[in-house]
Amino acid sequence: MTALVRRHIAVLYCILASWLVFAPRALADDKSMACDTRPPAVHASLAENDQNSANHLQLSRKLGLDASIDLDVCAAEVRIVGSNNDQLQVTVDIESPAPKMTAADYLQTLDVSPQTAKLQFHLLKSLRAKVVIAVPAKITRLKADLVNGSLSLETDRIRGDRTINVVHGNVELLANADAYSTLHVDTVMGSFRDHRKGGEEHHFMVSQSLSGTGTGSVAINVVMGSVDIKAWD
Repeated sequence: MTALVRRHIAVLYCILASWLVFAPRALADDKSMACDTRPPAVHASLAENDQNSANHLQLSRKLGLDASIDLDVCAAEVRIVGSNNDQLQVTVDIESPAPKMTAADYLQTLDVSPQTAKLQFHLLKSLRAKVVIAVPAKITRLKADLVNGSLSLETDRIRGDRTINVVHGNVELLANADAYSTLHVDTVMGSFRDHRKGGEEHHFMVSQSLSGTGTGSVAINVVMGSVDIKAWD
């Protein structure tokens, strides 16, 4: 091994170490989500028809064509699915609710207009929460940030440019090649598995780019965890 190669490897390990130390905190701080044991100091207001209890929250808001969605979740099992109408539908189920708290107390931000939707859930890991977001098909952009947990995305039913950022957890992408024009996956420490026919598997520091036959882009960034791509039936 030449001295030049050794220097390049050393640089790569320094970059990896920097990511592992700073990336989780940077994402959490940027979204004002410390993911500690304290509930948020403020929470969003609900509409009259929204459902809210200690372990369940359900709401829907109308979105216009070509809308964009920003989703921030602290700790949960998240599923992003396609909606059959123009409604953004949100469901939260909490397995271990805290005393004197309702599910809506963890909804830090709910800012929805016909063209944009911003949701921020300060869900604690101890709650063992499950979040389902039903997204209208004809949106232009979806960005989802998850600090800890798992995230599943029905790529074939959600169009536009889709970006997924996960600090610590697993991403499951349900996608055929006609659901995107480009698909790029980066993991700092983890694994990448394409379970589709002819797909590849890689581990540790992974950077993979795939071309598709559809429209829109998919970008997945994981600091520590795994990315699994499965065919959409």
